[in-house]
Amino acid sequence: MAFQPNSTVKVLDPIRENYDNYLLIDVGSNMVNKKFSRDLESVLQRAKDSGVQKIIVPCTSLRTSKEALRLARIYPGALYSTAGIHPHEAKSWEDNYYDELRDIAKNPECVAIGICGLDYNKDFSSPDIQRKVFELQISLAKEIKKPIMLHQKRST
Repeated sequence: MAFQPNSTVKVLDPIRENYDNYLLIDVGSNMVNKKFSRDLESVLQRAKDSGVQKIIVPCTSLRTSKEALRLARIYPGALYSTAGIHPHEAKSWEDNYYDELRDIAKNPECVAIGICGLDYNKDFSSPDIQRKVFELQISLAKEIKKPIMLHQKRST
């Protein structure tokens, strides 16, 4: 006997039924990429229409950390930033970065330190430099009591 769908049976979808109980957050939207600069408003509207209520903009450099904070201030309650140096960018670390990242991270719009961690998959920054920069960002996160947005790839 072949299976015959019964049109009187209602299939339950717990997400749709309890939609108001969920807070959908996109934790990795690269809104500082220039691809979004022309239509950022429509990107945010489509996210909102899809049920995404908050977006965290992860950062990979001091420049993107500043830009993400600027965007989070333009779109309060919708966009949030991070402040950090990606392992690939660790070689760009300068002595003033710790203080500059701290100044960014102290803002309420900044919700985490990162993207930071270790990535030995490609040789963009040496493992020694990556470890040093990662340790500095861990210290910063501890100092200001914010979580870390972690990136790890082939670092064991």
